[in-house]
Amino acid sequence: MSLWTDYAENKLVDKTRGTAPTYPASWFIGLLSAAADGSFTEVTGANLARVSVARSLAKWAGTQGAGTTLASNGTSHTTSNNDDIAFGTATANLAAPATHLGLFDALSGGNLWAYLPIPDGALTVLLGDEPLFAAGTVQFVVGAAPGCSNYMSNKLVDEFFRAQAYAWPATTYEALFTVSPGDNDTGTEVAGGSYARVGVASSTAAWSGTQSAGSTSASSGTSGESSNNAAITFPAPTADWGAVVAGGTRDASSGGNLLLWGDFASPRSIVSGGAAPSYAPAQRVRGFL
Repeated sequence: MSLWTDYAENKLVDKTRGTAPTYPASWFIGLLSAAADGSFTEVTGANLARVSVARSLAKWAGTQGAGTTLASNGTSHTTSNNDDIAFGTATANLAAPATHLGLFDALSGGNLWAYLPIPDGALTVLLGDEPLFAAGTVQFVVGAAPGCSNYMSNKLVDEFFRAQAYAWPATTYEALFTVSPGDNDTGTEVAGGSYARVGVASSTAAWSGTQSAGSTSASSGTSGESSNNAAITFPAPTADWGAVVAGGTRDASSGGNLLLWGDFASPRSIVSGGAAPSYAPAQRVRGFL
């Protein structure tokens, strides 16, 4: 499974805070001998330069299956290369095996956004070898863990890999559920009894950076998560809402699409005349990688 670096997580978290990332026209796939969220070692020598793969529908598959070129509409949260990725002929033995593939934003230098283990295990490259990864074998996952809806994953896969622009809403809306929505958005949202979703601006003032709760500057941390900087308070219930089991983030005050969701550690019974349900500052935590 692919892993996302701190750099990428910070860029994508800040997208939800009103600062859209700048993507390259093409991604560049490189061979790595070591990789972690905050560091990596790239293979050097042997004339095995990074390989350019355009951000396009033609070059990266939709989430509905390998080789597809239409907008994503699947549930896999996964994209893969539609063409072989060939590194050419090695002009020397590599000093160390390649263990990972890296996704870079430049042909040299630049930033590592994601990495994944070599599909068939560590690769020892000798003089004259021609490393090649067949179509469909280089797979990146966006929103692997529960909490990123299928809708959100499809939008992110298509923007990130396939150059299909997606604008994060200027305001998102927090919702409560008596049946968890899951990635498919098939849950039961609270209704009646004065219930209403609560709008929160997509801004650095409203949502923290990854470095710490309450922060208002650009993300620079390693958590991959953001949380509410102020309390998010729902209307006081005028009828029983039932046992609330999950929360979600939606893109409209009614209807619309589920973006993110999460089950609560334990259900909370909301009864008529009770206190207005609320997330305390830093209690509503969001992340999607």
